[in-house]
This record gives sequence, C-alpha cells and structure tokens, in this order.
Amino acid sequence: MNVIVSLTISSIAVVVLVLIPLIGVWGLHLHYLFGVVIPYLAAATFFVGIVYRVVDWAKSPVPFRIPSTCGQQKTMPWVKRTYVDYLDNPDSTLGTVLRMVLEILCFRSLFRNTKLQFGSGEKIKYASAKWLWLGAIVFHYAFLTVLIRHLWLFT
Repeated sequence: MNVIVSLTISSIAVVVLVLIPLIGVWGLHLHYLFGVVIPYLAAATFFVGIVYRVVDWAKSPVPFRIPSTCGQQKTMPWVKRTYVDYLDNPDSTLGTVLRMVLEILCFRSLFRNTKLQFGSGEKIKYASAKWLWLGAIVFHYAFLTVLIRHLWLFT
C-alpha cells in the first residue's frame, strides 16, 4: 500500500469516528449514551484489561531464577568482603536500604548493564550500555524536575 492510500484510509477512519458521536449527540440526542455510558465502559474496559494482563503475566512460568545480587560472599567465609560487597549482597537491613537508595537514585543495576554481541566465529563480546543508563538518568531527573516544578499548581 502506498502512502496516499494509507493516508486516505486513515483520514476516512478519523472522519467516521468524529461523525459517529456528532450524529449521535446532535442528530439523535443520545447525550447520556455518549456522555456517560461510553466513557464509563471505556474506563472499565481499560482497567479490566490491565488487571487481566497483570494476572496473566503473574501466572506465566519463570524459566530461570533471575539473581538479584552480585555475589555470595556471605556464604563463603574465606572470601574477604569489601564495602562494595555489602551493597552488592546485603545481609542486613541497613545494607538493603542503602542498596535500594542507590538503585532508586542512581539506577545502579542499569549502570552495570552489559549487552552481549557475537563476534567473529564463536567469540562473544560484552559491550557497555552506559548511554542507556545516561539517557535513563537524564530522562527521569528531568521528569522529576518538571513534576516538582508543577507541584505549586496543586498547593
């Protein structure tokens, strides 16, 4: 399908979707249907769909366990633990809180993210994904700034 046909079909669909409520409200006086029933049905359909997707996702089997920590030094007494190990594999409430603070404020796991690339032959190369981390940090902190700046409208 070429661009002209695609634009024509899309434009006709938009015009029809605009004309349906206009004719329904002005011509047939179905104010209650288009002003109350259809919006509530749309909202209910949206929320039921979201709940269905979450339940369906929760029921799906997990093929492997995704580790949430980097090391198991606590279980190996001969391995000396550094302060980084206490954050990677916390064994106390304070360590867990500190790890969560770093995760929330710095996206620590995304910073450590690497992508796998197949090289020539059977060689595997690991590449850094620091641009993804930087983009995520910039986006989320900009969004936080906009949110905080807009809070004065609600106080």
